[in-house]
Amino acid sequence: MKLRINCDSPLLQESLEIFLKDYISEEGIIISDNPEKGTIIIGNDIKKPFTKTSLLIQLEQILNIKSQRPSFEEALDSLIDDFTQNLKKLIKDYYGKR
Repeated sequence: MKLRINCDSPLLQESLEIFLKDYISEEGIIISDNPEKGTIIIGNDIKKPFTKTSLLIQLEQILNIKSQRPSFEEALDSLIDDFTQNLKKLIKDYYGKR
């Protein structure tokens, strides 16, 4: 889990940095208290008040949900594969009956 913290509140910024010091990275998912700045929003995605343990549990749940969703490319590949299989079946059925 790689995270980056960008909060408007200095107190929240410092608290998150202390709680998540082992997970902070420049390339991480952004956690913020400002919806315009972050991917994970404190007060919306992460319920307040939180302890270090409850914060980590909530983050793991959020990140597991996000990682389970297929990317656009994966979803598109799946649709193309399904279409190709259906098209092959249609062609076989049509020309196989002659």
